[in-house]
Amino acid sequence: MSAARGRAGAVSVVGAALVNVSSYGMMIESPVPLERDTVMQFRLVVAGQKADVDARVAACMPVPGGRRYAVALEFVRIPPETQQRLLRVLSGQEPAA
Repeated sequence: MSAARGRAGAVSVVGAALVNVSSYGMMIESPVPLERDTVMQFRLVVAGQKADVDARVAACMPVPGGRRYAVALEFVRIPPETQQRLLRVLSGQEPAA
């Protein structure tokens, strides 16, 4: 699936900079490195509705030229209704807000 940037404001992560998102995971920028295989909880806001999801750190790489890290996350627990809403938003079937 595609990036959140194409649907500006449709999906966000509380406390992190969202780079892109799909129904299976997301890429964020973090000011601190995150350890690979750690499972963390995040709060997603999808089309104005909040949901807590658990995601596994699949990879963490320094961003060139800064003190930030690109973190690839795989969803390991996402409420089914949130995943369906996310799919609808990313495909343009549901309004962004």
